[in-house]
Amino acid sequence: MKSIYWQMGGFLLLLFLPFLLAGHVWKNYKFPVFAFFWFLGVGWMMVRSLQKPLEELLDFMENIRMGVPFKNRLTRRNDLYGKLAKGLEKLERSHTSHLSTLHGRMEEIQAILSSMAEGVVATDITGRISLINPTAAEFFNLSYGEGVGEFPYKVFPDSELGDVFHQVYVKGFPVEKEIKWSNPERVLNLHLAPIRDEVDEIRGVVAVIGDVTKLRRLETMRQDFVANVSHELKTPLTSIKGFVETLLDSDLNDKETLRKFMTIISQEADRLNNLIHDLLDMSKLESGQTELRRKHLDLEALIDSIILSVANRIEAKQLKLKKDLQAKTILGDEDLAREVFINLVDNAIKYTPAGGEIIVGSARGEGETIVYVRDTGIGIPAENLPRIFERFYRVDKGRSREMGGTGLGLSIVKHIMERHGGKVSVWSEPGQGSEFKLIFPDKWLAEENRNGKVE
Repeated sequence: MKSIYWQMGGFLLLLFLPFLLAGHVWKNYKFPVFAFFWFLGVGWMMVRSLQKPLEELLDFMENIRMGVPFKNRLTRRNDLYGKLAKGLEKLERSHTSHLSTLHGRMEEIQAILSSMAEGVVATDITGRISLINPTAAEFFNLSYGEGVGEFPYKVFPDSELGDVFHQVYVKGFPVEKEIKWSNPERVLNLHLAPIRDEVDEIRGVVAVIGDVTKLRRLETMRQDFVANVSHELKTPLTSIKGFVETLLDSDLNDKETLRKFMTIISQEADRLNNLIHDLLDMSKLESGQTELRRKHLDLEALIDSIILSVANRIEAKQLKLKKDLQAKTILGDEDLAREVFINLVDNAIKYTPAGGEIIVGSARGEGETIVYVRDTGIGIPAENLPRIFERFYRVDKGRSREMGGTGLGLSIVKHIMERHGGKVSVWSEPGQGSEFKLIFPDKWLAEENRNGKVE
């Protein structure tokens, strides 16, 4: 500051110097002309001396605004300009530090939102969507950034979601709601809450969205399972109890009637025993308690033993059972593999009319062995195919029970194949027959050979 004051004082003294000397030197008409040019020259020097540091200061501020590092002699001056430049430089560093911290926090928040399993949708004070994280975009089949800046009722036109956002914004109360979304088909659980500022004013709404589709499906399956088990257990027990009561009230000397009733009781007891056995097998498979004793199985010998066990039924229905085994071995547990093939062959026999044909074949795939059981039976309608591996699901409930099935056979097949790391699929046309395809992978072969676990 002092240097500027001295500079200004010097200029003023220099500026008025002619007037101080006027009485001694200038005594004619030439003085006004000289004074004019004197003022003009000294004024120009004064303006230039003040303008140059101001221009440097403006350049310094522009470089700060543009984010360009700028060092010049201005910051090394000790006058007012230098102090102002140093103050601006400190302000810029502080501002940059705050922006960097804010940017880092924004990146952290963005990373958290992107990695969340739940969807997040937020609206601003105008009611428009300000945020949709990737999970929410996936839930609602939206592309990245789609919907931001729009009102919820425009982004979700076929859902009540837009109305729910509006209600929370207007009323200011949190809402928990479950909705069904059709494309793709999902069940979504919504938790919506208002966003409030420091003075408790509502600035928007945030929704946290969870996909509970699998949970609701499992609940439905559990309810169906309990209902089906109760029914399946009740039916043979009711039959056994009825015939026992009839025997107790009848003449036990009638051996023919006694034999007939006891045969029926025995059949119902077997049915009940098979159901309990299948339920236990299913429980072990689902819990992973079944230990796999994997080894190389002679597929032809295994299929031959199964054909021998069902030979009487094949002959009784005059069916043709053929083999087309291109692949001769599979890697798997012998007991579980036998149960898979027995279930599929048993199904084929049940649902193939007299005189029909059943083929058990195999082929090599890439890193896998494919085994199939094909029949010329009644087939399965297309609408039933997605559910036939569910527990207790029957296409024709009356006919299945009449044939003595428990409704668990195909579900057991599916779980056994999953335990082997493989899978089962089905093709079928009503009146044309069905084909169940099993895939046994070879991926365990090298691993188990290294560990010495393959027999």
